[in-house]
Amino acid sequence: MMRTTSMLSTTLALALLAIGCNKEEPKAAKIKDEDEALQGPPIKVELPPKPNFDEGKTVEKYEDGSYSVYGLRDKIDENVKAGEAATEVTVRAYVQDIYVPPPCPEGQACPPGKQPHVWVVDNPAEQGKKRAMMVVNYRFQIPEWDAKRWKGIPEVVLEKGKQYTFKGKFLRFSSSGFAADNGLLEFVAYEVANPKTGVKEWIAPPGAPWHPAEIARQEESNASLVERAAQSAADYKKGKK
Repeated sequence: MMRTTSMLSTTLALALLAIGCNKEEPKAAKIKDEDEALQGPPIKVELPPKPNFDEGKTVEKYEDGSYSVYGLRDKIDENVKAGEAATEVTVRAYVQDIYVPPPCPEGQACPPGKQPHVWVVDNPAEQGKKRAMMVVNYRFQIPEWDAKRWKGIPEVVLEKGKQYTFKGKFLRFSSSGFAADNGLLEFVAYEVANPKTGVKEWIAPPGAPWHPAEIARQEESNASLVERAAQSAADYKKGKK
């Protein structure tokens, strides 16, 4: 009898233990569901696209030896150093944009606009100024008293979207106050075809100190000064005698 009672007690204990375990399982599952709800859905990480390091690249130099904008900047320190030593380079590029001074309403005092300058790029479809390079000092204001001397001399005329070959000095700081960390071109001349002969010529801006007409005037003035000095010296010797 005692043995039977012991077996019943053991069976009853196992049954109660099983019931207890069954009660804990739903509770554990409920806690797991609550944790997942608090954590929310799994986070999807989207990495940015791999940068295209070839974007914006073109040839360093063209077949005629002219640089591209990319080519000039590829060895920027070396080329700026050459520009600071007055070395001129040629650059072939498209005019992306032309600076136009803001309009000044009649009768109002407005601050003067910036010096004329343009932005050039290697790719004519390029948008924004990220890869554009400034070309400065391509136009000079001629005073009225000197206008007659420059009459009939070709102007520098640039058009948006058109490709030109420029000659100039590659610098970070121009003589007219422009500055660019990635370099700018201080204009000397550009190459265009003569409308009469069709032969390509280098055209400098009228009024520029380096224009051939201005250089000729300076040389003539210097020669005249030397001649007058020599004549004065000769007259002085004659007077002493």
